[in-house]
Amino acid sequence: MKHTKPLVALLAILASGLISTAEAQAPGGNPGGQSAGDPAGWGSSRNNGAAPIQEQMKQLGDYLDKAKAFNRKELKDVPMKEAVINRVKEAINALKLPCSIKDAELVGNNSETVSGKVFQTNLYEVACTENTGYFVSTRDRYRKDKGKLDAPTASTSNAYTCFTAEGLKNDDAAKGIKSELYCQLPDNGGGDIKVMTSKILSSVGINCNATQFQWFGTKPAEHSEIVEAACDNGKGYLLQTALPGGNVSPSSLDCVEASKKGLDCKLTKVAKLPTLQTFKDYLATTDVKCKVDNFDQIKVLGRESTKQRYIVEFKCAQQPNGLVAFVPLEGNANKFESMDCSAITKYGIACKLTTKN
Repeated sequence: MKHTKPLVALLAILASGLISTAEAQAPGGNPGGQSAGDPAGWGSSRNNGAAPIQEQMKQLGDYLDKAKAFNRKELKDVPMKEAVINRVKEAINALKLPCSIKDAELVGNNSETVSGKVFQTNLYEVACTENTGYFVSTRDRYRKDKGKLDAPTASTSNAYTCFTAEGLKNDDAAKGIKSELYCQLPDNGGGDIKVMTSKILSSVGINCNATQFQWFGTKPAEHSEIVEAACDNGKGYLLQTALPGGNVSPSSLDCVEASKKGLDCKLTKVAKLPTLQTFKDYLATTDVKCKVDNFDQIKVLGRESTKQRYIVEFKCAQQPNGLVAFVPLEGNANKFESMDCSAITKYGIACKLTTKN
């Protein structure tokens, strides 16, 4: 049996800009990292993203395929609970997995002989006090001279989350394959991944009765995993938890804020925010003569409180006195209007890009 390959995913998502009531960015957003408004350090879509669970599966190696054949109900010679806990602690320490064990159970094992040496593979389900859950695997040599297994090491052990296991199970189910490889400990939701998801969200201050779950992606640089949860109140969140080698605590990002970073939730619908390109394209559909060459020539000044049109300033050679447009988007039935910077002052609005000579 081959050892489990590292859990790595390619993250690919289309970048998009964002807009507030007063400012907008060019498509792609700010390429910088964490900001004061980004305490969880999720970053932008240039450094973050999602990949289908199938992409993740390709990286897991053939170990999981064989692990699916394990049947926790038919295990023989199962060690005492204390021995299981101690063995899992050794593996967790070797993997540098941030998990304080609350419960653990041996769910599968097998042995094989390679060149006269006996190797034993054990698979454990683990529940952590952090409300996270994992499968931990070890493949260690049985030393006849010592009468026991070698201690687990980072190279002979691996771990993946209950979320990854659930994604694999769902993928199998879509192919008509029934898999027992999913978290079933009471502290891991007793077989219902949504229960565990709700518990983790609650631990970070989010009141969410999760109704849907979907694997979303990973953040390889931080050794963490991201899943999406939809709640019964209509809200949705991206939830980040640690993978081996990661030291992050669980954190969440609601789908509205995620959309601003170019991270699109699939289970929760969020209204798409316009970018500067949106306004440039809209202007091109009107009769107004104004050729915009770059995004420095566009600035969002605000949004009307009643008609909800965006107030956008454009700077171009064809409009020497400046141009301010009232732009209706997303089904807004109000009409498009435009005027120069002198006329806009009667509304208490001042141009930023065009100044008087």
